[in-house]
Amino acid sequence: MKKLILTILISSFIITVSTAQESQSSDIPKLKKWSVALHLGWQIGGPCKQIEDAMVNHGFDCSKRVYGWFGSSSSVTHHPYSENFIPSWMISVKYYLKPPFSIGIAGGNTHLGSTHGYKIQTWGHRLDIDYSVIHISPIFSYNSYDIVRIGIGPSVYFTKAWESSDHPEGVDVEYKHTKVGFLIDFGLRIPKKSRFFFELNAQYRYVGKAEIGPFNENPYRDMLPKTEVKYNHVFIGGGFGVRF
Repeated sequence: MKKLILTILISSFIITVSTAQESQSSDIPKLKKWSVALHLGWQIGGPCKQIEDAMVNHGFDCSKRVYGWFGSSSSVTHHPYSENFIPSWMISVKYYLKPPFSIGIAGGNTHLGSTHGYKIQTWGHRLDIDYSVIHISPIFSYNSYDIVRIGIGPSVYFTKAWESSDHPEGVDVEYKHTKVGFLIDFGLRIPKKSRFFFELNAQYRYVGKAEIGPFNENPYRDMLPKTEVKYNHVFIGGGFGVRF
């Protein structure tokens, strides 16, 4: 999946540059007030380490041997472990006030990852927890030559954590919170002042702490109790957009 997204981003960059060169040759204004961009990327950080620590403290740290077809080979998986293979997305809108300043708004859905634990009782039990955050952020930015951008603004975050494995009672287990934090935004757009552009983007998002759990709440199995985790993370992505 990551290779596919990277291929799409590189292809978009090549198409954008070639289209922008054509646009620059046409009679269009040198600087456009509005722009819209769509980004795809991944995150660094989030609550994975704290969820892993909680799983270790409550016994969800057993190893599991997985056998191949007809028992021909096997491998050992050590728990807990975290992974993040689902890309995140963000859309942003920017309006130039008076150069070099602009205002805008950004929002999107970030899949922060999933953490897996395994505990041996009378039978083995696996616990899978996914977590994500949706954000909406107004941003005030300083733009250098319509290429480099740095901005900051308040953010509203909607955090979510849920048990992705089958719940023993057949019900969905999820925990949602609304948090207020802030965002620091860095961007690089090329080519400058063209109608179409390619953009690299990095954001530090301060979300704060949220309480999740309990998970696996069943009288016949040990559960993972309430745990306080931090949702702070860095988003790194790329995408393309249009000025108008």
